[in-house]
Amino acid sequence: MCWGIPGRVVEVNGMYAKVSVGGTIVEAVVGVDGVCVGDYVIVHAGLIVGKLSEDEVLSNLTTLTELQISNYVSEGLDESLARERVIEEFKSIVSSLGIDVSKYLSMLGSEKKDFEVVSEEVIKVPDNAYVYRVRTTLADTDYLQVVHYINYLRFCEKAWSELLTSLGFSYSKLIHEYGIFIPTTEVNYKILTPSRLDNDLELYVWVENISNKSIKWRCVIKNITTGKVSADITHTTVCTDTALTQSLEIPKELIEKLTKHLQNKTPNTKL
Repeated sequence: MCWGIPGRVVEVNGMYAKVSVGGTIVEAVVGVDGVCVGDYVIVHAGLIVGKLSEDEVLSNLTTLTELQISNYVSEGLDESLARERVIEEFKSIVSSLGIDVSKYLSMLGSEKKDFEVVSEEVIKVPDNAYVYRVRTTLADTDYLQVVHYINYLRFCEKAWSELLTSLGFSYSKLIHEYGIFIPTTEVNYKILTPSRLDNDLELYVWVENISNKSIKWRCVIKNITTGKVSADITHTTVCTDTALTQSLEIPKELIEKLTKHLQNKTPNTKL
């Protein structure tokens, strides 16, 4: 993946311009109309590909900040130290562009404040929850090397599938021996803190409710690498025939096995 870098035009000479990028002057071909001295622009592969407002520059820089933090963390640096180092580096870049550094810090600070408010939620996990572990891979992440939200659902589905297998009811057994599916019909979830590339995750899965034809699962994902809860997800599955044409009752022996992981009245493990 290639990145365009924000800079500020210091000189224009026909089809060429000199652009200050992080305090370094680079020469670039002018690829858009109306470029003037003082304009904020995006430079990609020696070409000015667009003009930016100050707010757009700050938005780009905060994104690049998070990307660089992710790079440092993936190399083993503590996240708080990585954040401190990267912010100091980017303050110099912001200053070289003639932008008030306090605006950059304010944008980072407001995002961090909102993030911390959400992450303060305390979640209680039953002692009888099933535990499944996974390490995130590049395929699980987006261009910032942050786990894409949809992959938390994949992790959870894998976890409760493994729970079923541990009880002697693998999905293939349900299909071929019992002639049933248990498709998901409803999902609710919160992303509380980000997980990144090569993070170790611990998933706690239990049954919140079970009836003759449906199961409500709860899955809480804790990031062992950061020590924070990443996601809290509930989803409901129903029992159907393999053609998905009619609902069926869940086999009694499966219900009996699932009670092992049915939510206790007094959960006492806090994440």
